Amino acid sequence: MSVLSRKRAAEAEAEDTRARMRLLARSMVLARAAGPMAKTAGTAARDGARSAATWAAPRINGARAWTAPRIERSGLVIRDTIAPKICETLTTTARRVDVTAPRDVDVTALRRRWLKVGAGTAILAAAAAAAAVVLRRRKNDGTCGAPEEAAEAGTGPQAAQDGQLRAGADGSGAEENISKHSPAT
Repeated sequence: MSVLSRKRAAEAEAEDTRARMRLLARSMVLARAAGPMAKTAGTAARDGARSAATWAAPRINGARAWTAPRIERSGLVIRDTIAPKICETLTTTARRVDVTAPRDVDVTALRRRWLKVGAGTAILAAAAAAAAVVLRRRKNDGTCGAPEEAAEAGTGPQAAQDGQLRAGADGSGAEENISKHSPAT
């Protein structure tokens, strides 16, 4: 590298250093000037807020003084006009919903009704019993044993005794034997 190029490089570097120093110095000057400006701005904001509060306080109190009687008057109007109507509506609705005592009930009509209910229940029970008998007979007609066993199971004390031995704990076998040996089968 030549002496001339070294000299130019040194001058360029010195110029860069001077430019940086000027920027730093300028920043320092601005920072020093910002402190008093910030204090002045804070004081101005505080004074502005105080004057706004001083100005607004009587106006807010005036608005409250103007609004209070109107709110009170509205409450009285509602109490005197709307509230009685609401009270009347609620009372009428309560009377409609309330359970009323039965009027003079015709006792003979109640007795007739219970007679009809009892008769219907009896007919239903009889129909259920008849269906049970028919189903039991159908079950007993389809014996699983051989034809000679069916012939032997006819009548007599031995068949009755066998039926008792075959009967389960619930006694269902005894009912089967009775229906087998009844004269209707």
